[in-house]
Amino acid sequence: MCRVLGIHRSGFYAWLKNPLFRRALESERLVEQIRHFWNERDGVYGSPRIFLDLREVGER
Repeated sequence: MCRVLGIHRSGFYAWLKNPLFRRALESERLVEQIRHFWNERDGVYGSPRIFLDLREVGER
């Protein structure tokens, strides 16, 4: 299967142990923050304001 997909066996087994990599976990965390700000304003908060709120809490 690894040969057909063009991946290394070691990478496949590493993925089996931890399927959510660092980037995916970071994305999930960021989405939760965005939902928090959006829900805090009853769903009428636009992306420019959410962006500013994320900046205020130290997100890059």
